Amino acid sequence: MNYFIYITCGLFMVICQTTVIPRLAFVGYLFDLVLPVVVYLAAFRPLHEALPFTVFLGVLMDNLSGGPFGLYLTSYVWLFIAARAAATVVRAENPIMIVLILIAAVATQNALFFAILGASGQGDFSGSFAVRVVTEQIGWVLLVGPFLAGGIRTAHRYSSRRAKKATIGPPPN
Repeated sequence: MNYFIYITCGLFMVICQTTVIPRLAFVGYLFDLVLPVVVYLAAFRPLHEALPFTVFLGVLMDNLSGGPFGLYLTSYVWLFIAARAAATVVRAENPIMIVLILIAAVATQNALFFAILGASGQGDFSGSFAVRVVTEQIGWVLLVGPFLAGGIRTAHRYSSRRAKKATIGPPPN
Protein backbone atom coordinates (compact mmCIF):
# COMPACT_ATOMS: atom_id res chain seq x y z
CA MET A 1 0.00 0.00 0.00
CA ASN A 2 2.86 2.38 0.77
CA TYR A 3 4.38 1.87 -2.65
CA PHE A 4 1.04 2.67 -4.28
CA ILE A 5 0.92 6.01 -2.45
CA TYR A 6 4.56 6.76 -3.36
CA ILE A 7 4.01 5.92 -7.02
CA THR A 8 0.80 7.96 -7.16
CA CYS A 9 2.37 11.03 -5.52
CA GLY A 10 5.56 10.74 -7.55
CA LEU A 11 3.83 10.30 -10.90
CA PHE A 12 1.43 13.13 -10.13
CA MET A 13 4.38 15.45 -9.40
CA VAL A 14 6.26 14.31 -12.52
CA ILE A 15 3.20 14.84 -14.73
CA CYS A 16 2.55 18.27 -13.23
CA GLN A 17 6.19 19.26 -13.64
CA THR A 18 6.57 18.08 -17.22
CA THR A 19 3.17 18.92 -18.74
CA VAL A 20 1.08 21.28 -16.61
CA ILE A 21 3.58 23.75 -15.11
CA PRO A 22 5.29 24.72 -18.41
CA ARG A 23 1.88 25.76 -19.79
CA LEU A 24 1.13 28.20 -16.94
CA ALA A 25 2.10 31.73 -17.93
CA PHE A 26 2.56 33.09 -14.41
CA VAL A 27 5.07 30.41 -13.41
CA GLY A 28 8.59 31.36 -14.44
CA TYR A 29 11.06 29.07 -12.72
CA LEU A 30 9.26 26.68 -10.40
CA PHE A 31 11.39 24.36 -8.31
CA ASP A 32 11.56 20.64 -9.01
CA LEU A 33 8.24 19.28 -7.72
CA VAL A 34 9.72 15.85 -7.04
CA LEU A 35 12.07 17.32 -4.41
CA PRO A 36 9.42 17.40 -1.64
CA VAL A 37 8.71 13.73 -2.31
CA VAL A 38 12.43 12.88 -2.10
CA VAL A 39 12.87 14.94 1.08
CA TYR A 40 9.81 13.33 2.66
CA LEU A 41 11.01 9.84 1.82
CA ALA A 42 14.49 10.59 3.15
CA ALA A 43 13.28 12.17 6.37
CA PHE A 44 10.36 9.97 7.36
CA ARG A 45 10.53 6.57 5.68
CA PRO A 46 12.82 3.58 6.20
CA LEU A 47 15.72 3.12 3.81
CA HIS A 48 14.34 -0.05 2.20
CA GLU A 49 11.14 1.81 1.21
CA ALA A 50 12.63 5.15 0.24
CA LEU A 51 15.83 4.46 -1.69
CA PRO A 52 14.38 2.29 -4.50
CA PHE A 53 11.61 4.78 -5.11
CA THR A 54 14.07 7.70 -5.14
CA VAL A 55 16.16 5.89 -7.76
CA PHE A 56 12.99 5.16 -9.77
CA LEU A 57 12.00 8.84 -9.72
CA GLY A 58 15.51 9.87 -10.79
CA VAL A 59 15.54 7.49 -13.75
CA LEU A 60 12.00 8.54 -14.72
CA MET A 61 12.90 12.25 -14.68
CA ASP A 62 16.10 11.57 -16.61
CA ASN A 63 14.08 9.85 -19.32
CA LEU A 64 11.53 12.67 -19.52
CA SER A 65 13.91 15.62 -19.31
CA GLY A 66 16.13 16.92 -22.06
CA GLY A 67 19.26 17.07 -19.92
CA PRO A 68 22.18 14.67 -19.74
CA PHE A 69 21.17 11.22 -18.54
CA GLY A 70 21.92 10.76 -14.86
CA LEU A 71 21.45 14.43 -13.96
CA TYR A 72 18.26 13.94 -11.95
CA LEU A 73 19.30 10.54 -10.64
CA THR A 74 22.54 11.98 -9.28
CA SER A 75 20.84 14.98 -7.74
CA TYR A 76 18.04 12.93 -6.15
CA VAL A 77 20.40 10.38 -4.63
CA TRP A 78 22.72 13.05 -3.21
CA LEU A 79 19.79 15.07 -1.92
CA PHE A 80 18.32 11.91 -0.42
CA ILE A 81 21.59 11.32 1.46
CA ALA A 82 21.78 14.95 2.60
CA ALA A 83 18.13 15.10 3.70
CA ARG A 84 18.49 11.83 5.58
CA ALA A 85 21.56 13.17 7.37
CA ALA A 86 19.79 16.45 8.15
CA ALA A 87 16.77 14.58 9.52
CA THR A 88 19.01 12.75 11.99
CA VAL A 89 20.43 16.05 13.28
CA VAL A 90 17.33 18.27 13.37
CA ARG A 91 13.74 17.51 14.26
CA ALA A 92 12.24 16.97 10.80
CA GLU A 93 8.62 16.90 12.05
CA ASN A 94 8.82 20.67 12.52
CA PRO A 95 7.31 22.38 9.43
CA ILE A 96 9.91 25.14 9.55
CA MET A 97 12.70 22.56 9.40
CA ILE A 98 11.07 20.86 6.42
CA VAL A 99 10.94 24.21 4.60
CA LEU A 100 14.60 24.88 5.45
CA ILE A 101 15.59 21.42 4.22
CA LEU A 102 13.63 22.04 1.00
CA ILE A 103 15.35 25.42 0.53
CA ALA A 104 18.76 23.77 0.97
CA ALA A 105 17.74 21.00 -1.44
CA VAL A 106 16.63 23.51 -4.10
CA ALA A 107 19.85 25.51 -3.77
CA THR A 108 21.99 22.35 -3.90
CA GLN A 109 20.13 20.92 -6.89
CA ASN A 110 20.47 24.17 -8.82
CA ALA A 111 24.19 24.40 -8.02
CA LEU A 112 24.62 20.83 -9.24
CA PHE A 113 22.57 21.48 -12.41
CA PHE A 114 24.45 24.69 -13.27
CA ALA A 115 27.80 22.98 -12.66
CA ILE A 116 27.00 19.91 -14.76
CA LEU A 117 25.37 21.81 -17.62
CA GLY A 118 28.16 24.41 -17.60
CA ALA A 119 30.87 21.73 -17.64
CA SER A 120 29.17 19.81 -20.46
CA GLY A 121 28.85 22.98 -22.55
CA GLN A 122 25.05 22.77 -22.76
CA GLY A 123 24.46 26.11 -21.10
CA ASP A 124 26.00 29.54 -20.86
CA PHE A 125 24.69 30.79 -17.53
CA SER A 126 25.62 34.16 -16.10
CA GLY A 127 25.82 34.69 -12.37
CA SER A 128 22.85 37.07 -12.33
CA PHE A 129 20.70 34.54 -14.19
CA ALA A 130 21.59 31.80 -11.71
CA VAL A 131 20.83 34.05 -8.74
CA ARG A 132 17.49 35.05 -10.27
CA VAL A 133 16.48 31.44 -10.91
CA VAL A 134 17.50 30.23 -7.45
CA THR A 135 15.81 33.19 -5.73
CA GLU A 136 12.56 32.63 -7.61
CA GLN A 137 12.62 28.91 -6.84
CA ILE A 138 13.23 29.56 -3.14
CA GLY A 139 10.24 31.91 -3.18
CA TRP A 140 8.12 29.14 -4.67
CA VAL A 141 9.40 26.74 -2.01
CA LEU A 142 8.31 29.16 0.70
CA LEU A 143 4.84 29.38 -0.87
CA VAL A 144 4.18 25.82 -1.99
CA GLY A 145 6.66 23.54 -0.20
CA PRO A 146 4.89 23.17 3.17
CA PHE A 147 1.60 22.29 1.47
CA LEU A 148 3.23 19.62 -0.70
CA ALA A 149 5.09 18.06 2.23
CA GLY A 150 1.97 18.15 4.40
CA GLY A 151 -0.14 16.59 1.67
CA ILE A 152 2.28 13.74 1.16
CA ARG A 153 2.48 13.10 4.89
CA THR A 154 -1.32 13.18 5.26
CA ALA A 155 -1.74 10.72 2.40
CA HIS A 156 0.77 8.38 4.01
CA ARG A 157 -0.95 8.58 7.41
CA TYR A 158 -4.28 7.82 5.76
CA SER A 159 -2.85 4.83 3.88
CA SER A 160 -1.11 3.53 7.03
CA ARG A 161 -4.37 3.63 8.98
CA ARG A 162 -6.20 1.83 6.17
CA ALA A 163 -3.47 -0.82 5.99
CA LYS A 164 -3.63 -1.39 9.76
CA LYS A 165 -7.42 -1.75 9.63
CA ALA A 166 -7.13 -4.22 6.73
CA THR A 167 -4.58 -6.40 8.52
CA ILE A 168 -6.31 -6.30 11.89
CA GLY A 169 -9.75 -6.94 10.48
CA PRO A 170 -13.11 -6.31 12.07
CA PRO A 171 -13.46 -6.72 15.85
CA PRO A 172 -14.67 -10.15 16.99
CA ASN A 173 -18.31 -10.54 18.04
